[in-house]
Amino acid sequence: MRCPLKLAVRDSCSAKTFVWFRGDCSIMFEEIFQSATSVTLLVAIVGLLVLHLLHSSFSSYDERREPPGPKPLPLLGNLLQVDLKRLDRCLCELSKTYGPVFTVYFGLKKVVVLAGHRTVKQALVNHAEEFGDREVTPIFYDFNQGHGIIFSNGDTWKEMRRFALTTLRDFGMGKRITEGKITEECHYLIEQFEQYTGKAFNNTQAISYASSNIISAIMFGKRFEYKDPLFQAMVERDHETIRLTGSASILLYNMFPWLRPFLKNWRDIMKNVEGNKQDLRSLIAGLKETLNPEMCRCFVDAFLTRRHDLEESEIKDSLYQDDNLLYSVMNLFAAGTDTTGSTLQWCLLLMAKYPHFQDQVQEELSRVVGSRQIRVEDRKNMPFTDAVIHESQRLANIAPLAIPHKTSRDVTFQGYLIKGGTTVFPLLTSVLYDESEWESPHTFNPSHFLDEDGKFIRRDAFMPFSAGRRACLGESLARMELFLFFTSLLQRFRLTPPPGVTEDDLDLTPVVGFTLTPTPHQLCAISRHLLYNGFISQKMEEPPGPWPLPLLGNLMQLDLKRPYKTLCKLSKKYGSVFTVHFGTNKVVVLAGYKAVKEALVSNAEEFGERDIAPIFYDINEGHGILFANGEVWKEMRRFALTTLRDFGMGKRMAEDKILEECHHLIQMFEEHKGNPFDTTCPVNYATSNIISAIVYGSRFEYSDPRFKNLVARANESIRMAGSAQIQVYNMCPWLASWIKNRQQMLSNRDKTVKDVKDLIKHLKETLNPNMCRGLVDCFLIRQQKEEESSVFNETNLIYTVTNLFGAGTDTTAATLRWGLLLMAKNPHIQDQVQEELSRVVGSRHVQVDDRKNLPYVEAVIHEIQRLANIVPMAIPHKTSRDVTFQGYFIKKGTTVFPLLTSVLYDESEWESPHTFNPSHFLDKDSKFIRRDAFMPFSAGRRVCLGESLARMELFLFFTSLLQRFRFTPPPGVMEDDLDLTPAVGFTVSPSPHKLCAVSRQ
Repeated sequence: MRCPLKLAVRDSCSAKTFVWFRGDCSIMFEEIFQSATSVTLLVAIVGLLVLHLLHSSFSSYDERREPPGPKPLPLLGNLLQVDLKRLDRCLCELSKTYGPVFTVYFGLKKVVVLAGHRTVKQALVNHAEEFGDREVTPIFYDFNQGHGIIFSNGDTWKEMRRFALTTLRDFGMGKRITEGKITEECHYLIEQFEQYTGKAFNNTQAISYASSNIISAIMFGKRFEYKDPLFQAMVERDHETIRLTGSASILLYNMFPWLRPFLKNWRDIMKNVEGNKQDLRSLIAGLKETLNPEMCRCFVDAFLTRRHDLEESEIKDSLYQDDNLLYSVMNLFAAGTDTTGSTLQWCLLLMAKYPHFQDQVQEELSRVVGSRQIRVEDRKNMPFTDAVIHESQRLANIAPLAIPHKTSRDVTFQGYLIKGGTTVFPLLTSVLYDESEWESPHTFNPSHFLDEDGKFIRRDAFMPFSAGRRACLGESLARMELFLFFTSLLQRFRLTPPPGVTEDDLDLTPVVGFTLTPTPHQLCAISRHLLYNGFISQKMEEPPGPWPLPLLGNLMQLDLKRPYKTLCKLSKKYGSVFTVHFGTNKVVVLAGYKAVKEALVSNAEEFGERDIAPIFYDINEGHGILFANGEVWKEMRRFALTTLRDFGMGKRMAEDKILEECHHLIQMFEEHKGNPFDTTCPVNYATSNIISAIVYGSRFEYSDPRFKNLVARANESIRMAGSAQIQVYNMCPWLASWIKNRQQMLSNRDKTVKDVKDLIKHLKETLNPNMCRGLVDCFLIRQQKEEESSVFNETNLIYTVTNLFGAGTDTTAATLRWGLLLMAKNPHIQDQVQEELSRVVGSRHVQVDDRKNLPYVEAVIHEIQRLANIVPMAIPHKTSRDVTFQGYFIKKGTTVFPLLTSVLYDESEWESPHTFNPSHFLDKDSKFIRRDAFMPFSAGRRVCLGESLARMELFLFFTSLLQRFRFTPPPGVMEDDLDLTPAVGFTVSPSPHKLCAVSRQ
């Protein structure tokens, strides 16, 4: 290991007390009393001091068994012997005189200080109950009033902490779901750094926004744009409040609350708190208006749902009330932003100050990870990087005094009596810098966390998150954030001091607040990307694959009607990542659950672009949602997702629309009176009407000629898009004039665009900005507010509507038809579905709420989706930049096929992948279970945006039909004769067939 470099030795504070008082004290009091009444106030203090001298000399001060400490002055206590700007240092010095357990007086307030690892751990862990209460100082009471998580006690604290911990875990704290959120945020943070093109800048804001967005995604179910003024204001107010809370004037206020009217810092804090309370109330109100208890989006939803359940159960005096929600959210938002953001700033500053350590981190990153996206699981293979992050946390010492504790009862500790209700300071500085625990406590030395073989080791005295009952409940989230943010930035950038500044000039003196943050500074973030990728491309191999023929590529080895089957076979020979050539087009195929998920989720940014094949460009011209990239795609997808949610996607509003449509569909089935018929048209019309109601604000009659033509053209185009002709055209676009299917698809497109324009024209003529009927209305209103150059133009509206209409009709309808066909083919499974429906639902209408009580039905629907395999190759992706993936180099712009067939039929994930087996989704107790390899909607950035709507449609349509009808083959046709061979198309539909829907009434 390299020799550790010495940091500047910090000044002690216990000596020359009165010299300090004559000098710095006068400055401090000028800062504290920013009022014309300061002279009167000082006279009052002197008067009180004299009175106190006459009436008391701390006669209650019990030296018999209580912890020792410096002799206090009347009224002031030990105030003149401590530096309120760096209280932790003074207390560390005092511990050298009075031992690890000692008493100091802050004014009249007696405080027991615990110093050193052994003492702090013994108190907080071994005596967790006795030392587990929170000391709620006046300032903390002012802005929390005993509510929330951090600054409360008793039943409120217990219940709010228990709920918060459970909910944070449910939303993936420390798990893969959170990893995905952080990885996504890394890209936004990197974009912010890249804007400075290597020039010096202050990274405080960008880092604060990134860390805040992680807790925001969990609290509110969404991230904020960095330029969002509400978000900026909330983060800035929290940052200032935390800084002011540690100021000398607020420490004095905590000792002498009557000083409040004279303290500017107190007024500034309360102004910030009120501002954030107002903004948080607004966010909570928005979530409350769109609450769906069946689809919990975030922490706030979980809280509101819990409260609703308690109210339904007529439980009174619940702790789940508005104040506890508001202050819990406020606590988590502030804590989740400040400490992680500050620690990350320290990490980057230390890398710039110690470039040889930065070299070692980046060498390890290059060797272990290469250019692919960092993953949490890489941590175990990166011991030096992990050691650097831990050492940065140790030296940064973000919360030097922890948040004050209070004894819950009298306790004898290390031979001393500490009375119940005594304030206790667990001095974390003394733990993280404990000279009996750390070899070089005051230096930045990653070797503290490495053994002699260079392997990472944990240290008992590493306690930046405190310990015991009051340990930071977001520890696992913070650790994941630090690892992913730090490594992603170090993978991409070289951190250096600004030009003209040396490493030695970088100042490690902290800004003092309630937490310790770096002094304002600037760093340069110089991109390593181009240089690194040039090196990688020379060293790494590309994925293997069958040898291509000139011009034809691997065309002769592929079944163009069902290429996904050929590709699955090739994966058995060439592995989970391989190359095939469709003509002269090189395509990388990803096969199997692990490879597909790693690419689409863990490397979402690199594999997140859409490959727009010639036929899809011909039809969409880069507009809309499905076949677009860049800002057009981002803005249209964001708008569509928000609007679909506003109109009830996955909620009660959408449920009502689907249930209404169920009646129309049942009527269509009843018209056949149990005789054989083709289910295609009625099922297509029903599913199409759901997306139509959301897009246009109304459903269509099944007999409407325009509606029937819209549906027929959409289905025909989707079928033709998967034909051999179109596959050949995509390889050889110069054949366009000879491809009949292409001409038909363009003709369908033109007719559909004309119909959609007419529908939009009618909606525009009757538009009322105060009453939004559907997605088109929302788009038109937004269009009025945007500039002419905006992506909110008529072309994007038309293609967004046609994309949603086509996708919202075909995939759900095809899956539902597979479901009915599989029920007719497997009557014993249909029996079990109908038995469960009869037992749980009876003759009433099925509701989404019933899903949780219908495990077998739910398993059957999931198994239908798995076996149906509607989109076997997903919609092709494209790499957004050069990437090293599973040891192979894939160039930017390469077409990628995530082979969903290989996921849904993965033999390492499914017990009987090629059979219809609902047990895949049932545990040994016949309870429904989710499976990671269930990926019919794809995954990552391009996951189907209508997933929750499709799931609701499938459940309600399927159960309503099975409740009403018995599905059988036509007379003279056996179950075994029903053909499960799919029709050829871009999506996989059943071959044409007829069924009988026999009434069960």
